[in-house]
Amino acid sequence: MSQKEQLLQKLKHQNEQLNDYAHLVSHDLKSSLRSLSALLAWVKEDCIEKIGEESVGNLNLMEAKIEKMDKFLEDIINYSEIGGASLKTNTIDINVKVNKIIKSLDIPKNIKVVIKGNLPVLKADARRLRQVFQNLISNAVNFNDKEVGLVEIGVEETEDFYIFSIKDNGQGIPKEYHEKIFNTFTTLGYHEKSTGMGLPIVKRVLGLYDGEIWVESEVLKGSTFYFTISKKDNQ
Repeated sequence: MSQKEQLLQKLKHQNEQLNDYAHLVSHDLKSSLRSLSALLAWVKEDCIEKIGEESVGNLNLMEAKIEKMDKFLEDIINYSEIGGASLKTNTIDINVKVNKIIKSLDIPKNIKVVIKGNLPVLKADARRLRQVFQNLISNAVNFNDKEVGLVEIGVEETEDFYIFSIKDNGQGIPKEYHEKIFNTFTTLGYHEKSTGMGLPIVKRVLGLYDGEIWVESEVLKGSTFYFTISKKDNQ
């Protein structure tokens, strides 16, 4: 084995150890958060009629912070698991999958989500593909500040790839963040529940399918996220 191969193997092993550590720590912290959340619920139930509005507001704020931390830890667990376990390959009708995701989301009445054309049938891990589409569609909805919001989901094909697009007419993303947003823990501060892990999860999943992701965006006018999935396992 060459020195380069030994180094790559060592780096791979260290990365696996870090992922295992992040997974373990996140699980332990989630357990503590569940206990804290239960205690807080009991305090509210016992004291809600004895404390003032300001104190009730503080308890509600604590609940919101616990909920955000729980989501953050869940995202870290999801991120650390990607690539660590074998993929379960299923035949997935993306039209059906995306429609189920849309129905599961809490989409405001002023925002319309539409599928343009027919999406393909893919052979992939259903859970991983759900993470990709759910994160991107959720972002397009959550970061839309228009009175009449629109999210469009489409696909084009090349000889080797499917090129999916998720387009919105929302807030848009400053150019200096077009690459940074795919790094872990990067947020723009537009949404209080954002953990900065959604897009890194998407990017990591797509890497399992030789795919890439990028964004084209203009501030105040909206964004289009493009991502590719290789056809080599979908012929």
